[in-house]
Amino acid sequence: MSVFGIPNVSSKLEADLTSGLADVEELLKNHVKGNYPLLEETSYHLVAAGGKRLRPLLTLICSHLGDPTRHEVLEAAVVCELTHLATLYHDDVMDEAPLRRGVESANFRCGNTVAILTGDYLFAKVSLLLADLGP
Repeated sequence: MSVFGIPNVSSKLEADLTSGLADVEELLKNHVKGNYPLLEETSYHLVAAGGKRLRPLLTLICSHLGDPTRHEVLEAAVVCELTHLATLYHDDVMDEAPLRRGVESANFRCGNTVAILTGDYLFAKVSLLLADLGP
């Protein structure tokens, strides 16, 4: 069994996925940076909390149906994860959740307004990435 829980996965694919997820983590950290320190800090809060990164992993796996070396693959994986993270900020407000991924939720730390603004900020970051990806 692989580190991803995928039975009978080739060692080359597993190495590609491991490397790809490391690149996704780096891009996630880079793409939450901006001109607004509060939003950068609150965005980074859930990025740093980690998670399964299932959406980027699925993106990387599916890329092997075509050309997995295209630079757009990593950006698409980041788009998937940032979209998911943005929805989590909004979801925590709706659920009034005190914790997310084992850490204090943004709305619990900073209030609902900042949590909603952070989710919107991440959606804007996703839009910028998508605009550059093209069709």
